[in-house]
Amino acid sequence: MNGTNRRDRGRVFLATAAERDAFGAATRYSSTHDLSTPPETAYLEAIEGARREIRHRFVRGVLRGDPAELPAGRFVTLGPQTSPTVPDEPRPLSALDGERLRSIVDPSPDERRRLALVPLPASESILIAEIAARHGYDRFRLVGPVRRWSAGDPARPSADRISHPVDLVPVLEREGAFSDAEQAGRVRAEVAESVANLALARLAAAVHARTDGDGTESPLEAVANGMPAADDATSFERIVTEGHPFHPGGKIRRGMTPAEGLAYAPEFTDRLSLRFVAIDREYALETCAAGSDSLTERLFATFDGLEGALARALPPGRAPGEYAVVPVHPIQYHRTIPDRYADRCADGRVVPIAEYAQPATPQLNLRTVVPYDTERTRDGPLPHCKLAIPVQTTNVVRTLSPHAVANGPRVTDVVRAIAERESFETLGLLAEPAATCYDPPGGPHPSGEKYDDARHLSGLLRTPPAAHPLVTDGTVPVVASSLVADSPASGRPLVCDLLERYRAETDEPSTADAAVAFVAAYAGVVVPDQLRLLSAYGIALESHLQNSLIVFDGARPVATLVRDLGGIRVHGGRLADRGRSLEPYPESDLDADGEADCHRKLYYALFQNHLAELVATICRERGADERVCWARIREQCDRAFERLRADGSVPDDRIRRDERALFAEPTVHKALTAMRLRGKRHAYETSAVSNPLVPAGREPIHAPETDR
Repeated sequence: MNGTNRRDRGRVFLATAAERDAFGAATRYSSTHDLSTPPETAYLEAIEGARREIRHRFVRGVLRGDPAELPAGRFVTLGPQTSPTVPDEPRPLSALDGERLRSIVDPSPDERRRLALVPLPASESILIAEIAARHGYDRFRLVGPVRRWSAGDPARPSADRISHPVDLVPVLEREGAFSDAEQAGRVRAEVAESVANLALARLAAAVHARTDGDGTESPLEAVANGMPAADDATSFERIVTEGHPFHPGGKIRRGMTPAEGLAYAPEFTDRLSLRFVAIDREYALETCAAGSDSLTERLFATFDGLEGALARALPPGRAPGEYAVVPVHPIQYHRTIPDRYADRCADGRVVPIAEYAQPATPQLNLRTVVPYDTERTRDGPLPHCKLAIPVQTTNVVRTLSPHAVANGPRVTDVVRAIAERESFETLGLLAEPAATCYDPPGGPHPSGEKYDDARHLSGLLRTPPAAHPLVTDGTVPVVASSLVADSPASGRPLVCDLLERYRAETDEPSTADAAVAFVAAYAGVVVPDQLRLLSAYGIALESHLQNSLIVFDGARPVATLVRDLGGIRVHGGRLADRGRSLEPYPESDLDADGEADCHRKLYYALFQNHLAELVATICRERGADERVCWARIREQCDRAFERLRADGSVPDDRIRRDERALFAEPTVHKALTAMRLRGKRHAYETSAVSNPLVPAGREPIHAPETDR
């Protein structure tokens, strides 16, 4: 498969099987929404930008991840008065002098260009990419083409352009960057699919942009009113179309066809049909938090008619009380259940409830859905349902393991007790009070068919954000991912619209001043309590952009809610020091492997993923000084540690260790691209990146932005 982007009089050719597979779905979607004439044009135009974006993510991942199999990337500057020479190093770098580099990039006489060079010794070539800016934690923003220059043909005046990101795979494979040929092929397919899905998602963004408002709405009201969803908070999930912000496979949905994406992904639809399956209780693991009803009881209380539908679906002689019920995604219901559980459906151990379904809105991760109001809605918003789906996003197939089923309610008990004791002012954790999975005789194990049976037929309930005490009348919980996504109302990142409103509410003298003040206020509600939870209790949250919901009062951030308790790390020793304990499911990742494991979890998710992406977006769009923004975040960190010292509840040496890890220069980066090259899913590959929380850290590098 050659990913080269061929052109014929301006025509874009479908370069990969993934692009061809998505073509029909894209054309149908474009035709339905009248996006272009002929309808396929919209998709073909979107492919160009999607290829560029995934290409840049791939190269950025190599630069930041610094795979062990490749020489470290080099950085040079071409300026109007300089003619740099690449450092005196082995080939191929030694063959690329400043004059030749200038002829490849071809800058105008007064331009200053910052370039990244990735040496490829096996092929005696170099990847060359232009850097528009370097943001916190070495988040390189690339512009323009990615070129490959070969030292084997010094007479060539220019370098070849890497037109499609799949063309990077054989280049890196020759360097031994992949664990094996099979992994190279897997990554190639994932990158190709990521391009196709991103292009398709950008068609949805064009449809979203047609949302009309009355001009009097606030930025948040414009999204909530303009994007249909089961509740206002879920409306914000639907505007996030770009996928993972820096994973080269950040838009893959392996196991879901493009047509199924149109039917079940939140950017395309506000509703799917939530289905239900019953499991003979002798073959079910049912868990619930203290004082909570079981998952089955809660489902019966929520969905009118479900209990009766179960009774009618059961084999003769069986009673509803003999069965546990789990919510099931329609893909799982129609595809996996008839296939994987055919024999158990035949003998009554597993019973699909065929005549019953309920509408629900899918969230960002595809497998969590939000039911629409039902006739039995009594005491506030409905619980969210986390489901198992046979679909890989980023590095993992998103089933729901027995670990998550067992640990969710157990962690809920612990964090509820902590919240009652601490009375956190700005941090809320969304409980997971009840869950169920198929549990074959002998119990599931971390490998083998029984474990797969358990993780493919499972469900979990999560407390909705609107039910949390930190969400009060007039406030709105907003998933942090949506803040860096384009608002349908304005076509620019939602946080930019909020900044305008924030400036009006606070009378800041300039847009840049408002941006810095907003960052300080934002950090004030996401950082201190999470650092306290880590130092005092040994709980490291996975509070990245997708797991964090920021509660806004107008344009002012007032609190943060964190979801997905299955992704946290718990340091048993620290928790025991506070008189608490947790017995996780055997072989759970939740059980931290020392303090460093907790540091990696929280500091990467909160600072490198969440805050770094937000700050980079604000500074790029609003011209704020990024160093000042990080200084304000550092102040919030310092205050949090000072308060811990002042109350005397945490040993000083522990606080110092947490500080040293957070403020280390350089600091540890979770190298997602390097992990994918090696085929690793949970085991970390790490690299060193500069730390913007350190005042002496390197300054951001800025150059003219010519391509986004």
